[in-house]
Amino acid sequence: MDITERARTMARLLVNLVRIGDLGEVSRIVRALAEPTGAQRVRLRQMLTELLSAATAMVLRQTAGIGPEAAIVVDLRRVDGSTVDIDELSPEVRAVVRAFLAEVNEHSEDTTVQLALALQGEPDGLVDGILLVLLWTVSAMTWCEQHDEPAPRWLSTTAA
Repeated sequence: MDITERARTMARLLVNLVRIGDLGEVSRIVRALAEPTGAQRVRLRQMLTELLSAATAMVLRQTAGIGPEAAIVVDLRRVDGSTVDIDELSPEVRAVVRAFLAEVNEHSEDTTVQLALALQGEPDGLVDGILLVLLWTVSAMTWCEQHDEPAPRWLSTTAA
């Protein structure tokens, strides 16, 4: 199994755990992956790249009619509905948000830079950032299911 397949297998496991609501197990696994060892961070980078790519593909399906001049933005909110300024986020979460925005707005070089910044950060902030990407991915998958749009095939629970 190559690194892409390993990354997709781990991402699929985490997505499925988020879908069933087992965020505690997701946090435990992601925390283990976020430890600052070289090999783990390489695997984590590939998994994040795959998740961002999948989430981006699904978000772009949702926004297909907005036109090429439009920019996609993220509206960050707390549980109580109040807005969050991106500068209030931890550096790792901020970098993940910016990586996602760069990816959906087709700035792949900025995606790479932001992922590098996120992966240089502290494990706690990185766990929060990865959890955010997982939640975006699950939300986008749910939208695809509700609108009979395909999600990336590798995210299927039956994918090998």
